[in-house]
Amino acid sequence: MTGDDTSRQPRPDDPPDELRRRIAIEAARGVVRGTDARRAVFRAARRVARGWVPDDRLPEPTEVCAEARRELDAAASLQPLVGDRFDALGAAVSLLATVRQDPVKCPEGDALEHSLQVFDLVHQERPYDEELLTAALVHDVGRAIDRTNPIAATLEAVGHLITPRTRWLLESLPAARGHVERTLGHRARRRLEAHPDHLDAILLAEADRRAHQRGYPAPSLDEAVATLRALEAGG
Repeated sequence: MTGDDTSRQPRPDDPPDELRRRIAIEAARGVVRGTDARRAVFRAARRVARGWVPDDRLPEPTEVCAEARRELDAAASLQPLVGDRFDALGAAVSLLATVRQDPVKCPEGDALEHSLQVFDLVHQERPYDEELLTAALVHDVGRAIDRTNPIAATLEAVGHLITPRTRWLLESLPAARGHVERTLGHRARRRLEAHPDHLDAILLAEADRRAHQRGYPAPSLDEAVATLRALEAGG
């Protein structure tokens, strides 16, 4: 993204796509520095346009995260992704390395490390369950996009890459967390427990609760993605 002139004052005749692209590039720099994508878009629009920008000319958070992924790849001199759905999931999860956490409550480090710990804890219990393990790996992706509504943002970002069961596990994670913390209301508890996969949702929530360990020997993101790919292939 070096060399892009995002500081130039927009002209009235700028095509909408050009303004959108320049805002996305500037916002991606904020994401790489640890700002969630939705907030980064509004900050970038003010810097790039130096004024109000209509909503229909603003990039979506997923577009910003794609730009941020390219920024991270370029900075690390990475090779282009192969392009299957597991590569796409891994690219989305990798953005969690930019999400800062409270060092007191989350001594494990950034949100990527947390997600890898969740993945490993679930893997210890369900090493054969690709759908549950996918949910474990991607459950926090939305925190890099919109921290005010991370579950919805996660589903928006990776919903086309996951199965209906994985989607249900992600959608049910807030209720499962309440179940684990014993704060879930009676009716909501009954609804959750009526689902055939409720024990897996609770397992995911329990792993999410426990995955705040400093120095935990979690797998790398590449290793986690390779595990998912091997499970789908029947390995």
